Amino acid sequence: MVRARKLLIGGLIGGSAATLICLVVFGLLSGPSGLLSAAVGGGIVLAFYAVGQYVMVRTADAGARTLMIVSMTSYFARFCVVGLFLLLVARKGAGWAALTPQAVTATAVAVVVGWLAVEIFVFSRLRIGAYDREYVAPAVSGDQP
Repeated sequence: MVRARKLLIGGLIGGSAATLICLVVFGLLSGPSGLLSAAVGGGIVLAFYAVGQYVMVRTADAGARTLMIVSMTSYFARFCVVGLFLLLVARKGAGWAALTPQAVTATAVAVVVGWLAVEIFVFSRLRIGAYDREYVAPAVSGDQP
């Protein structure tokens, strides 16, 4: 559970950093519309990734099969929900005068990349113990030629 919590915190840091960068960039480029769009895109992705990773934290001590099922379901759900959100913005974004579809999409992609990049970095630094049995040489009998 401790490792999963570290991954959640790392992902939140990476996703939040990407959101802040996009807020500044799109706020400067597109004004209030770009700022709002970056906030919506970043907020949606952060919310769904945080919930998905929290589910992983809660089930971290489960058996291997349960953990695999929960993990795959969680990632699939996150992918689908964020993908459907981006599809909705792409198709209906022109009708929402307050949102800039390009800023929403770019921010969502940047937040996913930021989340995963820091999560991978944190994972590479985790100390995961591997236990092997101590080597025992085979018994040698005196009857061998």
